[in-house]
Amino acid sequence: PAYLADSLVKYLAVLDILENNKKYRNNNPKCEPQLGRRGLYAAFGGRKDASQYEMAMLWVLNYSDGAHNLLEIAERSDFEFQVIRGATETLLKNDLLEEVLE
Repeated sequence: PAYLADSLVKYLAVLDILENNKKYRNNNPKCEPQLGRRGLYAAFGGRKDASQYEMAMLWVLNYSDGAHNLLEIAERSDFEFQVIRGATETLLKNDLLEEVLE
């Protein structure tokens, strides 16, 4: 049963990546957006991994040119896919990204 549970967790992680691996475009590509003014730095206050999420947001903004998908960004940045996806969701909510439909 333990090995089956482990296999299930791994399969669910693969499915999560397959379903959420999308390409995005930075809505403000010519300059760095003011994340502090938008409250995005403060949104992670009190978390031990706050700097990781801040860096993940910067990686996503930097590589969201419509050509790179989230998995490629995660691999380049050495962050887990879920961290990159979480940063992407935050940026989408603040209108800093748009999904590229293929």
